Amino acid sequence: MKAHIDEVDIQLLALLQEDGRITNADLAKQVGLSAPSVLQRVRALEKSGLVKRYTALLDAERLGYKLTALTQISLSLHEALPIERFRKAVADIPEISECYHVTGEFDFLLKIVVRDMRHYEQVLREKITRIRGIGKISTSFVLGVPKYSTDVRLSQ
Repeated sequence: MKAHIDEVDIQLLALLQEDGRITNADLAKQVGLSAPSVLQRVRALEKSGLVKRYTALLDAERLGYKLTALTQISLSLHEALPIERFRKAVADIPEISECYHVTGEFDFLLKIVVRDMRHYEQVLREKITRIRGIGKISTSFVLGVPKYSTDVRLSQ
């Protein structure tokens, strides 16, 4: 496990966030190190868990998923078993792209990406409301996304 990251590691992480398909040779050129040295550093960053995975970001709307809902869930019981049951249940619902356990009036915030309102209703009725222990549900629909980023701010 990589215990310490230096300025070169931060440069590598920034470049990988910008383009996860960048070649090792291009990475080496941009940070001014040899390709084998960069490969060793990237593998150490991956092994340490700082780089979780590589993925492609898709355009949901162009794929026909035109509605994004932010759904807040309050559980009726705030105990370990109902919380864990809820976490496991939402993990099995493909329309839920993100789930956050949060503080405040609600316990969970879900990002649900669906084709349209009818699809949202179906997910809510057939999947979410069937999870035992839900006390309250409140949903807001996304009108626009003025800012979207998957980047993690990097600084030393």
